Amino acid sequence: MEHLFETVKTSVELRHLGKSTSGVSREFTRGELFKIGHNAYIKTALWESLSNTDRCLAGHVAFMKTNRGYVLSHVSAALWWGAPVLRLPHKIWVSHPHDSVKSRGQVQVSRNRQKECDSAVFHRGARVTAPLQTAIDCARTLPIIDALCIADYFLHCRLVDYEVLAQCLRELSGRGVCTAREVARLMSAKAESPLETVARYWILMWGLAPPAEQVPLWVGGRTLRPDFLWEKERVILEVDGKVKYAGTFGEAAENVVQNERRRQHELESMGYTVVRALWEDIVVHPERLRAKLARAGICEGPRHRM
Repeated sequence: MEHLFETVKTSVELRHLGKSTSGVSREFTRGELFKIGHNAYIKTALWESLSNTDRCLAGHVAFMKTNRGYVLSHVSAALWWGAPVLRLPHKIWVSHPHDSVKSRGQVQVSRNRQKECDSAVFHRGARVTAPLQTAIDCARTLPIIDALCIADYFLHCRLVDYEVLAQCLRELSGRGVCTAREVARLMSAKAESPLETVARYWILMWGLAPPAEQVPLWVGGRTLRPDFLWEKERVILEVDGKVKYAGTFGEAAENVVQNERRRQHELESMGYTVVRALWEDIVVHPERLRAKLARAGICEGPRHRM
């Protein structure tokens, strides 16, 4: 994140580097500079090499470097904290202590937030709302699955306390209160990925028997923690995101696949049925997940309130 503060340059910074206003204009006209925001530029070649997420972050950097007194909040703060944002924000979400500022263009301003701005922290180069406030703001303004992924992330990283967040969400009033209370009911500190969060959401919404999460099993001389376990039915659900096979933690993709196959074989040797679900099965076509679980014997049961 911090490297973007070096690569995104304001007009003032370019002038201090010896570039005249006309010189900047010529570089922009020749396509050497890309205008990322008002009075903010980045080298075009670098811009074209950035991922969609980094481009979104660069836009936030451009705004923060050219506007004083604002605090990143809501989904923008979640993005800044590294939380899994399922849909990149089309606007930059910020908070301001005064009532006179207004939203404009691609900037969504929450006004008159003196307390939230006072409690903001400096994180990775920018002032941003604290994790607890960020989770609350997202629960009020985002679709439930999006907000749930963010809440689970903060809980799993131990950036917020479960009971504190749950109480804050339950005590809210006004806009977004229904979604916030559902987040409080469904959130979990055990999810290690957004895919696990989405899978758990659907399992509970379908009224399936609630599984145990990340329960340690002693298998083949080592401890394994399946994503979801129905011990009575001897069924395990493992969710596989594409990131798992992209060389995570420096491990070659083929080694990851090989280890997953060995893990599944060991679990099956103990009498468990292992159901595997991909991103497409959970996020894009969730009915596929429901069908896989039904074939394994996981059917609708009494509704479970967490």
